[in-house]
Amino acid sequence: GTYKYADEDDRYNNPCIKNGAKKAIWKCIPKNYVFDGHENDNIRWMNNDIAVVKIEDGFDFNRRIRGCEFVPKPICYNNQSQTLENPGTVVTISGWGTTSRYNDWINRRKENQQNLLEAHVEIIPKNRCKRRWGSRYHNIIDNYMVCTKDIGQTMSEICNEKYVDCQDISYSDDEDARRDLKIIEKVPTNLTLHSAYNDSRRYASQADGGFCENDHGGPLVYGTGVNSVVIGVISACLVKERTNKCYGPFLYTSVYKNRQFISCAIYKDLEPKCRRQFRSGVTHEEKVLSWKNHPDGPAKNELDTKSTVPD
Repeated sequence: GTYKYADEDDRYNNPCIKNGAKKAIWKCIPKNYVFDGHENDNIRWMNNDIAVVKIEDGFDFNRRIRGCEFVPKPICYNNQSQTLENPGTVVTISGWGTTSRYNDWINRRKENQQNLLEAHVEIIPKNRCKRRWGSRYHNIIDNYMVCTKDIGQTMSEICNEKYVDCQDISYSDDEDARRDLKIIEKVPTNLTLHSAYNDSRRYASQADGGFCENDHGGPLVYGTGVNSVVIGVISACLVKERTNKCYGPFLYTSVYKNRQFISCAIYKDLEPKCRRQFRSGVTHEEKVLSWKNHPDGPAKNELDTKSTVPD
C-alpha cells in the first residue's frame, strides 16, 4: 500500500505500482447498472453503482511490496446487518481526490491530493437526505444508497442550487431543529492524513467531512483496525453550478443491499445457487478481460505453463 500518489505516477516511474499492481481479468456488474454518466444529466449510472473485479492472482497480506510504504490488510464487507447504516453512525471515508470542487479537465490534476486523506462523516436518515436531492433521485436513494450529512453551508447557498426547492427544506429532524438559522459555511476541517491500520485512536464527535472529484469508488468504512467493515462505496455528491464546489448530502452505494451480488460473484463457481444465477444472466453481467495482445503482456492466468518434455 501507499499513502502517496500523483497523477503522473504510472507503472514506469512509481515502484509501488510497478511491483504491486495486478491485472484485472474478470468483472461483474448488476444487470440494472448502465453507465451513462458521460451523457448530459443522465442518472442511470447511480442504479447499483458497484462492481466486483477479479485479479490475476491474490494479494500478499504478509509482506510489504518493494517501493510501497506499508503492508495492506484485508477488510470485511457488510453482509451481516443493515444496522451499520443507522442514522447517527459515524463512519470514515478516504481518498486522493479534490477537497472542495470539481475542476475542468485542464486543471483537475492540479487539485488532486498527493497524500491519502481521510474524513469522518455521519449517516443521516433518507427522508432528510432526499430534501436536498431532486425527486428523480428519490427512488435511487431509497433502493441503493447510504447518505451522510452535508459539511454545512448557508441557507442562501442551498437555495441557489438547481436541485433544491427551498420550500421543501425543513430542519425538523434531530439536531437540525436547533440550527435552522445558524448554519455557517465550513470546509471539511477534520481531513487528516490517513491513519495506519493499527491506529487505535477514536474518532472525534464532530463528523462533517465529505468527498469530491476522483474520490468515487472509495470505501465508506465502519469501525477501526481489525474490526473495520466496508458498508458503502462512494458514489455521488451535489455540485454548485457557479463555483463547482462539492456538497451533500453525500451518497454511497449500500454494500449490504448488494451482499448477495457480492457473495455470488466471489463464490460463483462453488455455490450451486450462484452458478445457476450466473448462468441465467438475469441479475448480473460478467465480462472476461484478456491481456494476451496488450502491450503490457498477458495476465498470469494466460501464461503458457506447459512444461517441455526433453527428448
